[in-house]
Amino acid sequence: MKTLAIVNPAAGHWRGEKRWRETLAAAGLAAPPEWRLTDAPAAASRMTREALAQGFKRVIAVGGDGTLGEALNGFMSAPEAQREGAALGTFPAGSGCDFARHMRIDASPATLKRLLESPKVSVLDAGFVEFDDAEQEQRTGRYFLNVVSLGIGGEVARRMQRSGKPLGGTISYLLASLGAVLSAKPYEMTLEVDGGARGTRRIHLAAVANTSTTGGGMKIAPGAAAQAGRLELVIVGDLSRLQLL
Repeated sequence: MKTLAIVNPAAGHWRGEKRWRETLAAAGLAAPPEWRLTDAPAAASRMTREALAQGFKRVIAVGGDGTLGEALNGFMSAPEAQREGAALGTFPAGSGCDFARHMRIDASPATLKRLLESPKVSVLDAGFVEFDDAEQEQRTGRYFLNVVSLGIGGEVARRMQRSGKPLGGTISYLLASLGAVLSAKPYEMTLEVDGGARGTRRIHLAAVANTSTTGGGMKIAPGAAAQAGRLELVIVGDLSRLQLL
């Protein structure tokens, strides 16, 4: 089956391409897949749509959760006829890789060989979130496989975007989380869950989870499962900073 690997060289603090090359060489594949490097933010989304249009039936996002998220949005925005019989996969080469961790996909050559030569295809849930894009000043939306969070989660994401992950995913996210907690202020949020109004509350964090972890292994929703047909909602109310820690 025609397979394309989309490799993010910036993944894992600019170690993505090196990790991919080394793993690919060690896997001993009879027929290595075609692969292409991303060259800009959000490139994986465009490249996934192009791959499906070109007849590729398996697309593998090589990088972290960001790379997979971009590829997912490219996959879901492609015409339904092109998605028919196609599958999206991931191979972890980034810092966090929470989706791969949840699905128990490691970065070994043996796993890559199995992924390419005898893949197991699963039907998974995906979420869709609509939001106001402050940069583009418009309403927009994105599909997600992992976790969407509001409040402290957004502040952690901003900190990570500014600093990167020089200490790896888990430690970098932990430090960003501690910084966000120390400066945290609750947000006024009006909740509506499954069509029912839940009122306005002061909330530090609201997370909608399809998988169990975020931030390089933090178990924000241990019971979440990507094949359960539902999303888990986790709310952290107006707590003191000590309680948040």
